[in-house]
Amino acid sequence: MRRTSSEAIYDTLKEEIIFLRRKPGEEIDQDEISERFEVSRSPVRDALMRLRSDALVVMRPQRGCWVSRIDLGRVDDECFFRLALEKGVLERYPSFMKSSDLTKIEYFIEVQKEAAESCDSIAFYNADDDMHAVFFDSTGLSRIWQLILRETGNHRRMRILSMSAKDVLLLNIRQHEALLGALKAKDFSRAREIEIEHLSKLKYEVEGLIQANPGYFITASKGVPSEA
Repeated sequence: MRRTSSEAIYDTLKEEIIFLRRKPGEEIDQDEISERFEVSRSPVRDALMRLRSDALVVMRPQRGCWVSRIDLGRVDDECFFRLALEKGVLERYPSFMKSSDLTKIEYFIEVQKEAAESCDSIAFYNADDDMHAVFFDSTGLSRIWQLILRETGNHRRMRILSMSAKDVLLLNIRQHEALLGALKAKDFSRAREIEIEHLSKLKYEVEGLIQANPGYFITASKGVPSEA
């Protein structure tokens, strides 16, 4: 029961942190979480220890626990990690591509358009991930996609931040449509070029994101909130 409770708490808090419902630098009240899940503090602490290993929370003995500020160095590492794996998947994808894949990608692009129109960055993000997952599922590498989701928490938070601007959503859609067009034409070399450009564009958005959200990023050497 303790392990089950800990996993439920971990999954819930991780989602709240990734989608910025819990802001970088925000203090986490362990007693509030215990009451919310109706458990002792032990499974709460277990969950927070896992989130600390994901670099999503900072824990200080006798002081407390906070959502970690976004570590830009780690974002670069995680971006490289995802790009390397997705490039590898796209290199083998031509042997696996099915017409149903293109139908799925078209559908997810339409969902993204609806989300962009309503300025729903979370719905857009989920449809974006669902679209990229098609390549991994089709090539039998869905576990690799799950690994990406598990190991790229800081990068994912940056992506959510970047999607707060409608022009960014529209640029994503244009790139996805270009990718779909290349796949339909079976121009796989062009598809890989588009995907590399698409997955690398976040680095050009970083400065603007920092200016818009200066309190969300690490300013101290260990990422502890300055007020802690």
